Amino acid sequence: MEVIASVSNRYNTYTAKFGSRHKASCTAGAQQAVERLGEKIFGEHQRFTVTEIERKDGEHLSYWRITTDPSQACRVCGCTWDKGCEGGCSWVDADLCSNCAQVLEAYGNVTHGG
Repeated sequence: MEVIASVSNRYNTYTAKFGSRHKASCTAGAQQAVERLGEKIFGEHQRFTVTEIERKDGEHLSYWRITTDPSQACRVCGCTWDKGCEGGCSWVDADLCSNCAQVLEAYGNVTHGG
């Protein structure tokens, strides 16, 4: 999955936006603002890449692509961002989905980091 985010720079504060509900800002730079936005959209455990696709220097505006990592899969069931578990799931670790974590916890052998 991919989304396109816009980043504006006003008074050395970079604000990344996707749609009307998702926004992240920081003073470190445009890429860092987009990375924070990606974490808000996809969650902290989803791996993704960010790529600048267009810059409009005169307007202090740039556009970035945020792309989920298609190789990221659950170590138990093999689900991915694009093909999640039936009924839905989310990442509780970089290689463990929420459905499998519940099953493993029920059997007392869950091992995931934070």
